[in-house]
Amino acid sequence: MGLRQVMDRLLEDAVIAPRQGGMSWGGPALDVYEASDNLVVEAQLPGLRPDDIDVNVERGVLTISGRTATEPEPQGRHYLVREQRAGQFSRSLQLPATYTADPSEATYEQGILRLVFPKSEQAKPRRIQLNTGSGQQATTNGHSAGASTAAGSSGRRQS
Repeated sequence: MGLRQVMDRLLEDAVIAPRQGGMSWGGPALDVYEASDNLVVEAQLPGLRPDDIDVNVERGVLTISGRTATEPEPQGRHYLVREQRAGQFSRSLQLPATYTADPSEATYEQGILRLVFPKSEQAKPRRIQLNTGSGQQATTNGHSAGASTAAGSSGRRQS
């Protein structure tokens, strides 16, 4: 974790969503990456059932939240270390504006929640066809024979 992430987590734990009696945890570890024209978000949630997980997108913010149940402590055990996560959790992530807010795929297998957000049509690169003053179409590199382009002409017109 980088310093910024540690500071964000400390601020969130102390001010935004303080822990109440140790009954919450910061939420799942996330992997967020681009693959082709998609943004993929993977959250590690081992041991949870799909019914225990809520996924929402509101105003471009993805929120993964839920609850884990605590198992009762068996009689006769004296734990030296017990790192079982229990309670409520929530993680939020601002989605880049270049991706749609509706995932094209949402799966939960072997403790991994995987959401795939496609790139929006407005963000995809597209070729722009140029027109010349004579009504003929020119290529975008400006080398169309017999046509003058609007940009870069020296003021001469070809007949």
